[in-house]
Amino acid sequence: MKYALISLLLLSLSPLSQAASNTELRKQVEVDSSQLPNSPKSFGTAKRTLYNKVYAGHHEKTLYCNCDFDPKTKKVDLSSCGVTPRKNSKRAQRIEAEHVFPAYQFGNFRRCWREPKNVCPAEPGKKNVTGRKCCEEVDPVFETAHNDLHNLFPAVGEVNGDRSNYNWGMISGENRSYGKCNIEVDSSIRRAEPPETVQGNIARTMFYMSHTYGIRLSRQDIQLYSAWNKQDPVDAWELERNGRIEAIQGNRNPFIDGQVYDLNKIARFGDISNEDIAKVQAAAKKATEQASAAPKVDWGKFSCETKKTCGKMANCEEAFYHLLACGNKRLDRDGDGTPCASVCGDRAAMTCDTEKKTCGKMADCSDAKFYLNVCGVKSLDRDGDGIPCASLCK
Repeated sequence: MKYALISLLLLSLSPLSQAASNTELRKQVEVDSSQLPNSPKSFGTAKRTLYNKVYAGHHEKTLYCNCDFDPKTKKVDLSSCGVTPRKNSKRAQRIEAEHVFPAYQFGNFRRCWREPKNVCPAEPGKKNVTGRKCCEEVDPVFETAHNDLHNLFPAVGEVNGDRSNYNWGMISGENRSYGKCNIEVDSSIRRAEPPETVQGNIARTMFYMSHTYGIRLSRQDIQLYSAWNKQDPVDAWELERNGRIEAIQGNRNPFIDGQVYDLNKIARFGDISNEDIAKVQAAAKKATEQASAAPKVDWGKFSCETKKTCGKMANCEEAFYHLLACGNKRLDRDGDGTPCASVCGDRAAMTCDTEKKTCGKMADCSDAKFYLNVCGVKSLDRDGDGIPCASLCK
């Protein structure tokens, strides 16, 4: 689980500004509810449909840990996957429906979630309702998104609970809290890193939710999910699942069908027409040719455990590492892709370019160190001393 973040799949993607990441990214985007999928009307129905119609008799496995489960009893066979409960054995043995794109996160894009007192004012003498409850009562877009089968996956109950509503991202080290299940959760930074075998599934789900419900993704999120989409291609079950869900709620996840897509559209917050979707397959070939590789990262030099400010960066290489690999967006306040102007100056945004694999193509020592430590191009350090390109880094 040590993949690097890469540049956007389409090089022409215009980045979102950092200033927009907090206020603008959470601004509600109006969605035509008549164009939404016909997802189950309640979460209870969605769960039963997921277990009994999508998975039963076809692929009775959990998403993250690949454990066998019984759709009828809702029990998980932990011995089938080597999962060891971290703390809550009872919850670990039951199946739960996981929102890959957390309800808390897409709820925050809805006014009913953020302002329940104004949208669903309580009657005199009664308590105010929660944002979730308010949205369930008055917002058909939220209700549809919440019960959308494309965003729901069977998961080990304890893992689902521990993941909570944390962001997806990379976590340094290989801290295994669930036996052989290769998912990592760090509550101190509110981040979860899924097994590499399902990172593509997660990426394509996140893009689907952005497109379908007008949920705005940051530039860094697009980079991360683009890398995961590239590294973990669509498999046979993902295609089968897509078709089974289409038969139930009437729509497919187009990012599963195309795998690669026009990220400029995603940057404009889900503005993809049916005509655009029809062009996905044709665009995929061209986009793949332009895509950057996603080599493994050598995490030995830097660590994401401590969030650092620009003033604490030793050099530009470390600043780029914390921006790209650790997701520390505060280092790039102007959203131009280059962190810490005081450290990196006017250096162009660094990305892992597949064409730059030799020392002769490196601009300078800092460039070489970035490709060694962030992009994982180990051929730059042939003697294994941790210093790349002796001709540049003397």
